[in-house]
This record gives sequence, structure tokens and C-alpha cells, in this order.
Amino acid sequence: MKCRELSIPRIRCEADSSQLVKALNSDSTFAELYGIISDIRSISSSFESVSFSWISRERNKIADSLAKQALSVQLAFMSSTNSV
Repeated sequence: MKCRELSIPRIRCEADSSQLVKALNSDSTFAELYGIISDIRSISSSFESVSFSWISRERNKIADSLAKQALSVQLAFMSSTNSV
């Protein structure tokens, strides 16, 4: 989403989930990833070019940690708004 805001026309996305990368690079769909794949394809359609590639979990530690932190903050926020 940030790349789109910055008008970056071409992006390369790396993920340590081989199932996710395979699904994005083909027409196949995994039921458990359907929502994520649908969201990613929707967002990626606004770019000139998008590539998806696999990266080892070892090389993806920093991004994985940031994603987990963001998810934790989002879940805490959602929990606090549901309590009100």
C-alpha cells in the first residue's frame, strides 16, 4: 500500500511461505490462503509490474519480526475497541 501511495510502478515481493508464493505465481489457490491471496492480487493489480519470490525464513527474520509486531498491535487495538 505504501508503494502505491509513493507511485512506485514496479515492486518485488519476497515471502518465506512457499505455498503463498506458488499460489500467487499461478492460478492455483489454497483454501486457507484464499483471503490473503485475494487481497494481494487486488492490491497488486494497481502496479505496472509485480513479482513474487520465495526467500528463506533465515533471510526474512527482520521482516517477519516487524510483521508480527504490527499484527500484535492491530490485535491489541481491535481487542480494546471490542471491549468498549
